[in-house]
Amino acid sequence: MKLSNIRIFCGTSHLIYGILTLFHPFYIAEFTRYGFSAMRILIGLVQLICGAGLLYGMGKFKISLISAAILAAMMAGALGTRINIQDSLIQSLPALFYLLLNSYIFIKSLKL
Repeated sequence: MKLSNIRIFCGTSHLIYGILTLFHPFYIAEFTRYGFSAMRILIGLVQLICGAGLLYGMGKFKISLISAAILAAMMAGALGTRINIQDSLIQSLPALFYLLLNSYIFIKSLKL
């Protein structure tokens, strides 16, 4: 799969998740379950900004690099949180999946 397609997929996914984090009752409750209710708005805004950065950074690799690094770090934290609260493997897979994808974008962007 081309790097540009992965950027579009991840950028769009993080934009959608950022919006859901800010407004959807399910995700508001999930952040309480994670123990991050006080950080929910900040996390949602960072996801929105970095998701947009992946999309905007298609021709500006430094923006893509920084956005992917931040999102990979966030997904590592999300995976750690899922493990800490003893979520199942199925519940933890999205965090692992996006950690791997954002890490891949970061590494590939370093080489450009």
